[in-house]
Amino acid sequence: MEKLMLSADGDIMLYEVNKKILDDFDNLIGQFFQWKKTNYYDEQLFVKFLQQKYGNDAIKFIKNLGWFNEHNMPKEYENIIWYNF
Repeated sequence: MEKLMLSADGDIMLYEVNKKILDDFDNLIGQFFQWKKTNYYDEQLFVKFLQQKYGNDAIKFIKNLGWFNEHNMPKEYENIIWYNF
């Protein structure tokens, strides 16, 4: 399992994800935007999308990291993909 950070203009959530999700991340984001049926969406809806596509075990919540930006990101998270909705 790999790590992924997701946020929606607020706290950043850290997840463990199946490696194939990270390998195809850009494509999955595009599929998600076609799949969603609402103008309101956030990282939780993206998690539901991934669970429907790959199963509940493909993505697991680890913890809420709080808020930071690319200028004050803790070193331990620098190499983790971060997507903000």
